[in-house]
Amino acid sequence: MAKGINILFLIDWFHRTGGTEKHLVQLIAGLPADRFRCTVVAFDMGVNPLLDELRARDVPVIHLPVGREYVPNAAVQAWRLSRLIRRNRYDIVQTFHQKADTFGALIVWLSGARRLVSSKRDTGDLRKPLHVFLNRRLRSLFQAFIVVAEAVRVAVVARDRLPDARVTTIYNGVDLSKFTPPTAQQQVEARTRLGLGLGDFVVGMVAGFRPEKSHDVFFAGLAQALSSIPTLKVLAVGGGELLSQFQEQISHSKLAQRVVFTGELTDVLPCLWSMDVACLTPGSNEGFSNALIEQMAVGLPLIVTDVGGNAEAVIDGVNGYVVPVADAGALSDALIRMYQNREAQRAMGRASRQRAEERFSLHRMCAEHARLYQALCPAAQLVNAEQVDREY
Repeated sequence: MAKGINILFLIDWFHRTGGTEKHLVQLIAGLPADRFRCTVVAFDMGVNPLLDELRARDVPVIHLPVGREYVPNAAVQAWRLSRLIRRNRYDIVQTFHQKADTFGALIVWLSGARRLVSSKRDTGDLRKPLHVFLNRRLRSLFQAFIVVAEAVRVAVVARDRLPDARVTTIYNGVDLSKFTPPTAQQQVEARTRLGLGLGDFVVGMVAGFRPEKSHDVFFAGLAQALSSIPTLKVLAVGGGELLSQFQEQISHSKLAQRVVFTGELTDVLPCLWSMDVACLTPGSNEGFSNALIEQMAVGLPLIVTDVGGNAEAVIDGVNGYVVPVADAGALSDALIRMYQNREAQRAMGRASRQRAEERFSLHRMCAEHARLYQALCPAAQLVNAEQVDREY
């Protein structure tokens, strides 16, 4: 019998419960353990409950601390990575983020691995010219590129000059058995824990407080809508470098008594169950948000900016509204429309759940990855494509 497919996942950092980290853990959990053997190597690692989940599944998790790529320590870690690859003879190495795509990929290739896959998870707007140059020069090392949305495909194919035939779109997936619409009792309990009332109109956003997420637009839109939504309350879920700045700013605004800042959370489900409407307002560099499809799965209508894959998840007028980037007025108008027509708002929420079930299930995401891996390693297949389809 042919052996299973041995995969090394190489990632730049694993020290928070961010979208890529969560995606990787879900992917590994969803690949059949009898056909895929997985290992994770991170260049930057911290305490993280997601790592505990991997270790509980007996997935090797290895820290090779690479800071700057052009110092003596980088050479030491490159030697360690090379030795690991030569010893384990991985069938596939999949890279996440810039350092893994360049420094890591070059070491992997020089160590004899020939099936490299790059996971492109955003539009790359924040990449430096040097990174673009390196991506173009090293693109021939990769047999496949996985992108998380068609908008990401268009952006990275153009910027990195990727061969389109090697690019595969696989949307992120959500665990539909965990992220479900709340019962009335679950919503009451969730709101009570957060200090929110059942009669409040709760608008939330789940996103790290970083410049590209444009929380200033989110809060400006809320402030404009306040006079038309007297019961407005706001859930701002996430940590990040700009959290304290926004906490200070909001404390001196007319939203001061209406915003709950949760900080970074490992379990956002109670927050989602507390919301009436969810928003996502990035101005750039968006991929395909895990938070967005989690909100869809719990039955929330959405208001999102037209960046990255947002408009591929949210169909304008069906399960929410897609508004222009940096347009607080458009965000305010959309919120007011939802508040004034609660039946339409609830219908959009039902459409969100249906769309998540049809397009963005975790099962579907893992099956599409499995098919790609097996296409790259035909000699290692244990089952044919029809059997894979039946399994998933």
